[in-house]
Amino acid sequence: MTPEPADRSEHWASEARSRVTENPGLEVMARRSFLLEYAIEEVWRVIADPLHWQADAFHNEIVDMHDAGGLGTYFEMLHTNYPIIPWPMPDQRFVGVMVDWEPLKRQSVAELNIDDSAGSKRTPDHQQIIELDALAPARSRLTYTVATIRMQGISEITRFFFRPWARLQLRRAIGKKLAHIRADLARAA
Repeated sequence: MTPEPADRSEHWASEARSRVTENPGLEVMARRSFLLEYAIEEVWRVIADPLHWQADAFHNEIVDMHDAGGLGTYFEMLHTNYPIIPWPMPDQRFVGVMVDWEPLKRQSVAELNIDDSAGSKRTPDHQQIIELDALAPARSRLTYTVATIRMQGISEITRFFFRPWARLQLRRAIGKKLAHIRADLARAA
């Protein structure tokens, strides 16, 4: 018997808490802020649609969604690229769970790697956070953060040398995500 969406929603919310948001291995890898010449309400209208997560740094295909209008929303997606490594990789299945939802202020998705194919754990669980600040009636600041779970089995010296490269690539990917948000804002205007 397939659980009802509300039961699955609670299941995924619990998984997100234990695997990501309450995980002591969660570390911020990249954060960028951008000024947007749009009112905060216009920006929120664009990012309130969970489909905007399709065009983020990691994946571009949502294959199933339960939209609860904020908290409780979850979706299954394919990660079709990995922004840290500059070549395509096999699709990996993730579940995205909306773990923060404060209209006009903040939303956050925890992404859980549910793929059990060989080598699929190369992409760790992670969290993407969008925060908004109103600066003027038609001006907003959007801050985008990517945090990942520290991968096990990697030495501290490797992590020391790899982290700057990873952060640079994630910052570039965040810039691409912002380009998608700006394009959506221009279409909505």
